[in-house]
Order: sequence, then C-alpha cells, then structure tokens
Amino acid sequence: MRRHAVTLALATAGLAAVLPMAQVYATTPTTAPAASAPRAADGGVQALATATDAQQRAFWTEHEKNGTFRRSTGELPDWKPAAEPTRATEPGAGRAAKAPAVAPQQNGKSRFAAGSPGENRLRATTGRIRIAWPDEKNPTTWWVTSCTGNVVTSDSKDVIATARHCIRHDDQGRVDSKAQYEFTPGYSKDANGTEHAPYGKWTFRSVGVVNDSAGRQSSDSAFLALNTQNGTHVQDKVGSSGYRFGTATLPNRVVIAGIPVKSDQFHTCVKEPYWGPDNPPQILGRGGPCNGDSDLSGGASGGPLLDGDTFDNGGPVQIGNFSGSLGEDAAAAVWRDEAFAVFRSVQ
Repeated sequence: MRRHAVTLALATAGLAAVLPMAQVYATTPTTAPAASAPRAADGGVQALATATDAQQRAFWTEHEKNGTFRRSTGELPDWKPAAEPTRATEPGAGRAAKAPAVAPQQNGKSRFAAGSPGENRLRATTGRIRIAWPDEKNPTTWWVTSCTGNVVTSDSKDVIATARHCIRHDDQGRVDSKAQYEFTPGYSKDANGTEHAPYGKWTFRSVGVVNDSAGRQSSDSAFLALNTQNGTHVQDKVGSSGYRFGTATLPNRVVIAGIPVKSDQFHTCVKEPYWGPDNPPQILGRGGPCNGDSDLSGGASGGPLLDGDTFDNGGPVQIGNFSGSLGEDAAAAVWRDEAFAVFRSVQ
C-alpha cells in the first residue's frame, strides 16, 4: 500500500521564527492545549490550532522569506486514532447524508484554461495543503509535507477534506497539537518556479481524523476547519464540492483529483471503480495507476474522490478521498458514518 505524500525538511537554525512556539508567539500559551479527548460520538479524534491566524501566517511567511526548505524523501504512514467508533444511535448513522456543490459568492477571474464545468469548479476548490511540525529530536529543524485538500459544502463554510495519513500524530494515537496547516486553493507552480495562489492562503483552526482501530485504507480520511481570510470564508471565495456520506452503490465512473509535487499542477484521473478488499471496502480504480497527464503521485494524497456520473451536472460531489494505491490500482477512502461524525464535529 503506497501513500502519495511528499516530505520536506525545513532547516531553521538561527531564525527567530523557529524559536519554541511560546517564545515566538508571545500570546500563545506556554503549554499547547492537548488534542480533544476522544468521544464515542466523534467517530475520530480532533485538535484545535494552538496559534491564531496572524501567528500562523507569520510562521509560514518567515520560513518562505528565508528560503529554508530542503526536500527529502519519505512517505507518511497511516495511523490508528485512539478513539471509539461512532455509535449506531448517532443522528444520521447508517443513512446517506448529502449536500450539493456551492458556487462562490465572490466574483473572480480564473487563471485556468477552460475545461468541463465540473473541472472548472474543482480547479478552484482543490488546493495544496502544507503541514509543518517540529522535529522533537532536533529543535532547529521543522518537517514539512505536502498533500491535497478540497473545499466541501459545510454550514461553517470553512471545511476542507484530505487524508488521515496527511495529519500528524503522536505515539498515543492523538493528533499532534504542534503541527501547522496551510491551504492554498487553486495552487500551481510554473516550470520557472513561479508559484500561483489565485485565491490566497488559508490557515486552520481545527482538525479531525476518522477513527479506525485497524488503520484501514477505506477510512483514510480527515477534515480541517479553516480560519477566515480577512473575514471571508473559503467556501464563499472559491465555492465548494457537494458531498455524499454513505455511498452504497458504485457510480459508473469516479474522478480523482490531486496536485502532485512532481508537476505542481492540478490533475484529474477518471477510473472505472470497483470495491476493494477492506471491510467495509475502499474504492479502487480499474486499469492501473494514475500517471502521465493524469498523474497522482506524491503530494496528491487527500485529493477528492468524486461521483463521475454527476461530475458535470450540478457540480462535483465528493464521496471520499484519494489514499494512494493498492497493488497497481488507485485507491480511495469512502466516507461513511465515522467520517460524517468527524465532518460535523470539526466545524
């Protein structure tokens, strides 16, 4: 089972921005709050951000200004959250839950070439997630990894979805409360190294991962709630994909999207789906890996899995997220009761 994330090392010696958190951010508590205690109704575990939006932006800006990123190899392993599964009596348990895609509330000119209606909308809502966490053995180093996320319709208008294995954790099965997350919808980078963030960058306020004591690929899902950007919700800025939790019947085709580090460009991969061997099963894409113009290699983890039958009719509807591969075929988690519980609680 391959996970498609790319890890970087961030050398930070001598930079004021990488002093211990409590020293860099004067208003940040000296002791970071622990991750939320697991609750049976959660379907997973959650943690709150330990820094404000302004503090997080200062953190990322300082590192970017000093050019301290160093690429390294490595894959992020999946993990087993220390939580109980959602109860059968929870609202919505055992039933499908769905919401439609939402158009952005702000007008803006896209920098992307015209595609199908579904692809045009998905290019705006899909983005790169950067995750940073301190190296506990070497306080002068921060580690950074890249994954993909997608904005999904929510009451708060602030939620993005990604993969569980993209979220940092400790050896107790809890979300790492020291990790930082940054989301850039519509991200791309030209061959000359010029990066594009057409809708700006967004910091986070909470994160939750789906519980699974077996660490199965079929539940490799997570959700983040983002801070507003100058008072604007990300969903109002870029729109959102609809969602469906509890998919029981396979569509005729699925669309998987991601932003791999190899190209730093948005890619989609269309596959004929079939059920995988997990119990409950993940969704696999028939016909081998997503490569070439449909490349979903390292950095694409967490990208949306969408119902291909409705992709260009009414807006994309996300039913899970890209996890990596099983054998040679692309593999994706499927959103069920536990994912719905985390989605509701993280907002």
